[in-house]
Amino acid sequence: MKRSEEILGLSIISIGDGREVGRVKDLVVNPEQGAVECLVVENGNRHLGVKVIPFKDVEGIGEYAVTVANDTTIVELDEVPHVSNLLERNVQVKGTKVLTRKGNFIGEVTEYIVDEDNNGKIVGCQLAARDDSLNNKYIPKDSVVTFGKDVLVVVEGVADTLADNIIVEDVSVTDSAETKETATKSTETTETPTTPPDAAQLFEQRQRQFMLGRQVAKQIVDSDGQVLAEEGETITEELMDRVKDGGKWSELVMNTKSN
Repeated sequence: MKRSEEILGLSIISIGDGREVGRVKDLVVNPEQGAVECLVVENGNRHLGVKVIPFKDVEGIGEYAVTVANDTTIVELDEVPHVSNLLERNVQVKGTKVLTRKGNFIGEVTEYIVDEDNNGKIVGCQLAARDDSLNNKYIPKDSVVTFGKDVLVVVEGVADTLADNIIVEDVSVTDSAETKETATKSTETTETPTTPPDAAQLFEQRQRQFMLGRQVAKQIVDSDGQVLAEEGETITEELMDRVKDGGKWSELVMNTKSN
């Protein structure tokens, strides 16, 4: 699970060629689905139109980057008209007032949590509450009635459903004092790297995950003419190791196809 702020600004990496194809500029929320519909791409060229990546096409979201299969997952806004409608509605979630069905004011949303392994579902919203005892607690998705542009409508008695953290499949997101203290100690004792460790290994790992089970699009041979992979052969870990040892890893990455 990721906080929305943890996704914004991440590099977008194409697994197919290990290339940065942009950065995450914004998240587009689908209020009916209660999920992030797509990521808005910042590509460094202000003269180009808005481009997005449907969340369903995201391979993974890590600490360092969002990964996609290749740059064809980035589409023009006019190719996905329903996203244009969502952009016009501009449901941000963060900063919206929290009201119960009967109109009682609870507080304001300061952050929301995205389950990147479940189609971008919003699983909880962090609350800046009028009541200090509820401050920084999380509103679970099941207690949300409506994600609106100005107001998040929640069930009556929502205070009884608030939690100190959000847990999905044993993964917890929390702002508890204990967690903050642990994070602080870790920061004090560990030097923060200026670049992410083992970035090349990350790229290769994602490439392997993407290619595993696909097919080789053309025969690949090494510099001595030895066949490393036959066209149509199913890609396994052993095949990938063989091709890499033969110095033809990039050629394999660029020549795969689905079954």
